[in-house]
Amino acid sequence: MNPDQPESFAEVLTAAIQGRGLSLERIRARLDAAGVPVSIATLSYWQSGRSLPTRSRSYHTLVELERILNLEPGHLTQHTHTADGRTRRELFEWQNVMPSRDLATQIIEDLGIDMQGQLTRVTMHDLLEVDADRKESSLEVRVVWRAERQGLHRWAVVNEQDTDTDGEQSIEPLFGCVLGEVVEAPDRKLLVAEMLAPRPMQRGDLFTSEYRLTFGPSNQPSFRMLRAISDPVKALSLAVRFDPSAVPTNVRAGVQPSLEEEEPADTVPVELARNEAQYVWTDARPGVYSLFWDWD
Repeated sequence: MNPDQPESFAEVLTAAIQGRGLSLERIRARLDAAGVPVSIATLSYWQSGRSLPTRSRSYHTLVELERILNLEPGHLTQHTHTADGRTRRELFEWQNVMPSRDLATQIIEDLGIDMQGQLTRVTMHDLLEVDADRKESSLEVRVVWRAERQGLHRWAVVNEQDTDTDGEQSIEPLFGCVLGEVVEAPDRKLLVAEMLAPRPMQRGDLFTSEYRLTFGPSNQPSFRMLRAISDPVKALSLAVRFDPSAVPTNVRAGVQPSLEEEEPADTVPVELARNEAQYVWTDARPGVYSLFWDWD
């Protein structure tokens, strides 16, 4: 560390945890007992510098952390601000793989949805339907979740339609979830929807949710489907079903680190079974996964 630069929050927290000799699990248990529950994932994010406890409710957590770690009052909270006193807004890793990330992030924050440390995707399956005009018509998404904290969980569905359209997209819960507030930005072809679990969950509970996105009429033929993930997923499946009268000449699968890139550098061929194609990744790491296809 450069002695001329102030210590970061992550460095201060890591040093305090090491000095106290406590595991993250023991810290989590003590915070939970004190009435300020925080997941191990969130503590790990803070310790690694992937995120900062900048939300107002995090202040009480930091005060309790200072007590647990035998620190002077304010020792942690002072490091969540820059030298000019402004709260630091570090870019979370999940934002790097989010469509229209600045606008989507603002909408998610306005909805009060915490994207970190609440739920973990265990498996995920996307099925895209492409009609006879070679246009995207709908996307069905099925996710197996694991609850990382006790309570009624919410999550955000973010979708940016890939092709130009004159219509609006819509979202419909199919199983294991309840639709909350929906915010649309038609000029950005962006939809952000609040989804709620069907019941309060205990930590470690597994449950399945399924929903369908229906797209507005498109002005261009479909040529790809994308799925961005910010955390590891045990099994990630992308599938596309084409109308039997409009089947592409080939389909390819690929992975790229972020949405900034137009197309993966390396792709692998995917076999077409009549009018269907699918590719499954196991132990998928954070990134953007895709299927691409070519027409005549």
